[in-house]
Amino acid sequence: MGVESGAAVKRWVLILLVAGIFVAAVLFTDSRWDGDVTEGAATPLAEKAGVEESEVLPWKIDGDLLLFFFLSGGAVAGFAAGYYWRTLFPGSKSRETM
Repeated sequence: MGVESGAAVKRWVLILLVAGIFVAAVLFTDSRWDGDVTEGAATPLAEKAGVEESEVLPWKIDGDLLLFFFLSGGAVAGFAAGYYWRTLFPGSKSRETM
């Protein structure tokens, strides 16, 4: 085994450890939310703080569609930043092989 294969094994062990922790957290917790995220998390916190609901956009979006839009925008921005990484940061060195 060379130095590169030892690093690859360490990387896979770390990935599997993080994935195992995530799976265990999902399977062994009793956290349940009724409805969408707004009803389950944001509304009780807003009521506790005494803040009234306000419209984010001029049109009504029901459910988690607004969160999907933010997620989609973040994914597009992440892919664009990754694609243009060398253009954005011309002085940085990147590894050609993993």
